[in-house]
Formats: sequence, C-alpha cells, structure tokens
Amino acid sequence: MQLLQQTIEILEKINAQDITVYEFLEKSPFYDYFVVATVNERASQSAVGYFNETLKSSIKQVEGKGQTGWLLIDLGDVVVHLFGEKDREFYGFDKRFMELKKKI
Repeated sequence: MQLLQQTIEILEKINAQDITVYEFLEKSPFYDYFVVATVNERASQSAVGYFNETLKSSIKQVEGKGQTGWLLIDLGDVVVHLFGEKDREFYGFDKRFMELKKKI
C-alpha cells in the first residue's frame, strides 16, 4: 500500500489528471494495482525523473518514454499507465477495467 501511495503522490506532483486506481488484489498473480492517469508529454518526462528519484529500486521496466502518448512504468505490484488525453480515450483502459470489475 505504501508503494501505491507514493505513486499517487508522484502523479499529483506532476499534475497528472484523472488519476484512477484499479485494484486486482487476489485477482492477478502479477500485480495488485493499475494506476491510470492523463498527462501531457512534459509531465510524462517529469514522471520518469520523479519515479527514478523516489522509487528507483522498485522500477522493473519503463516502456514508451513518454514519446508515444502512452508511458508504462512497472513497479511490480503497481503498474502505472500514463496517457495523453486522446490516447487514453483511444485505448479505453477505463472502460475495459470497469467492465472487467463488473464481471469479476
């Protein structure tokens, strides 16, 4: 839970919008939470720096580097997805996770 709280604090620091946490405790052996947020490209780059500064030992993988409109930061139990506004809508993670939550 501390890792999740630190993640949210970093996202608030970079002014991420629409921060949403999806819980997968006891539903996935690979992660406990997905955190989805909307950021601009500059905030996406800042996020990588803040995560490296604060949670470097927890970072398993960073994909996208913020240049693609979708940045993934794998912290093990917490997986962070940062999207540009249009990309978040295009990929529809929120809709998919809400549908999944209803089925589980």
